[in-house]
Amino acid sequence: MTSKKKDDLFSRSGTPDKFEFNAAVANVFDDMLKRSIPFYQECQTMVVALAVEFYRDDTFLYDLGCSTGTLLKQLAQTLPTNIQLVGLDNSRPMLDQARRKLKGQMHRCQLVEQDLLGRMNLENASVIIMNYTLQFARPEKRAALLRKIFKSLRPGGAFILVEKVLGESKGLNEVFMRQYHDLKRERGYSRLEISRKREALENVLVPFKPSKNIKLLHTAGFKNVDIFFKWFNFAGYLAVKPGGKSKV
Repeated sequence: MTSKKKDDLFSRSGTPDKFEFNAAVANVFDDMLKRSIPFYQECQTMVVALAVEFYRDDTFLYDLGCSTGTLLKQLAQTLPTNIQLVGLDNSRPMLDQARRKLKGQMHRCQLVEQDLLGRMNLENASVIIMNYTLQFARPEKRAALLRKIFKSLRPGGAFILVEKVLGESKGLNEVFMRQYHDLKRERGYSRLEISRKREALENVLVPFKPSKNIKLLHTAGFKNVDIFFKWFNFAGYLAVKPGGKSKV
């Protein structure tokens, strides 16, 4: 069984360490996501629905930054068995949690400890997913990573990206952040916890404006790009590679 511990990592005072995906974070990560990310489950459901639209028989689906395997489990329960699911993550504690969560699905799920900025081998991919992951890649590395993802997809394949984002202007960003912090307080986080986590994530999680993410996707080679989800400072993007038997 995976851990169901409550996220209280930032409840103590003092100078927070830089955020990292270690064992302490992995143990509370599922609770952290559910309480920290607006419409988390709804986004997972939307991503699965899009994967169903774009998968092709006898291909691979990759979840880049799969963390504890929550999305992979939903995909395994939904997609046909001739679709091989591969989750990549650079955190061994996260993958340990994922293996426990996917215990009944490991015959069709492969978990790989991999630096996403390293030499990834993404073969025969009809769908590639990055949920709340690209935002942790160094900004100067993102364009090359997206180009690799584009090249790895089959013609007509889909890249599904969900990210924390900035407002298009400073003023709007401040409005969105107030709404986000209000949501976190409603879900049980104290002002201290919110402040300490923000400090820990500084220069670790670096969000872009939606317009910049869309420009990066176009530059990588995707022609058909759209936003399928938006809530203040969170957004989901669908990018489709030209060619093949794509419906779009």
